[in-house]
Amino acid sequence: MSFRLLGPLEIATGSGPLPLRGMNQRAVLAFLLLHANQVVATGDLMQVLWPNGDAPATARKVLQNTISALRGVLARGAVPAHVASLVSQAPGYMLRMAPGVLDLERFRVLADQGREALAAGQPESAARLLRTALGLWRGRAAQELAESGVEWPQLAVVDSSRTAAFEDYCDAELRNGRHHEVIGGLEAGAAAEPSRERSCHLLMLALYRAGHQAEALRAYERLHQQLSKDFGVQPGREVRDLHQAIINQDPALLPSDGPDLDFTSPSDPELDLLFALLALVQRQRRPHVVTLAGGPGGGQGWLLSELASTLRQDGQVTVWHVRTGPDGAALGDDLRAALRRATPYRPLVVVAENLHDVGGGVPECVGEVIRTAGRTPLLVVLTARAEPESLWPGWNAAVPWATTIMV
Repeated sequence: MSFRLLGPLEIATGSGPLPLRGMNQRAVLAFLLLHANQVVATGDLMQVLWPNGDAPATARKVLQNTISALRGVLARGAVPAHVASLVSQAPGYMLRMAPGVLDLERFRVLADQGREALAAGQPESAARLLRTALGLWRGRAAQELAESGVEWPQLAVVDSSRTAAFEDYCDAELRNGRHHEVIGGLEAGAAAEPSRERSCHLLMLALYRAGHQAEALRAYERLHQQLSKDFGVQPGREVRDLHQAIINQDPALLPSDGPDLDFTSPSDPELDLLFALLALVQRQRRPHVVTLAGGPGGGQGWLLSELASTLRQDGQVTVWHVRTGPDGAALGDDLRAALRRATPYRPLVVVAENLHDVGGGVPECVGEVIRTAGRTPLLVVLTARAEPESLWPGWNAAVPWATTIMV
């Protein structure tokens, strides 16, 4: 069983939640849960029930009846005393709870473990722990109380700890190279708390790594305007430094390189050359186009199959197959879509087959993508029945960094 404070208040058992009646029971229980295994003074609980100081003469009796009702809920739910018990202890009451019964406690333990893993340079473990911690949340802490206007500082602290854990999670995922996955959550967080600097810092970095420099700079401007409006201050040095680094396109903003790709092939020179070109684009962070030229049955299909199979097993490289279309329009659309999903540090292989069936717009489509790819480690692999220059005059001038392999 568990006591759930991270969302609608609930005492969950194997046979369903135990019934809580009225706001008095919920408010007292929530306050005791926020101070689990601590004595809470009677005066503090009375303040919970009558926050405006207008407690009636029967206030102490009302509180006693509420405590008795909560004990009845635990008794009817057959909650073992060693799991949870509500005891009287001067100068008030204490809700004794076994370890791991309260979701707030589990969240804090997991979040602390995640931060420790992050500090130890273990972002994958950190992300997993923090994801589990955040998964315990079902809404705002003591949601029904918050929605009724309750504004306890303790609830604000708990809600803030959720935001901090989410920021730690995004930090870990950025170190894992998953900037696309965290952008949406960071944008929502920045919109909800527009003056929160760490969320903005992480959002700026995620946007920049996703190739959205302009959006990253706009995020900074929104933060700057909000802080100036609300507090008359500018963002802190860390955010300002990141802003300047984004303007300068500082290479240090990209994660450190992983190990060089190392593939072995069964002594096939064409396949060896493909893998060598892939390692080159990773090392130099520069795009390259390779055309496998040859007639039907010349080995193009086998090379592509071996390349894709090896890359799928390795898991270090993303492979994207694109359409062509008779006039090259689909080719251009799909190449641009692939480039939007590319990252500056994870190699991307884009495969387009049978380009001899496409019209004369191929050099322009491919050349545009290569020129706009910047420092993306992108390898475009094309197949055609002849050398590109013979199919599309002007290919060599339109497409920089290109290689043809005759097969």
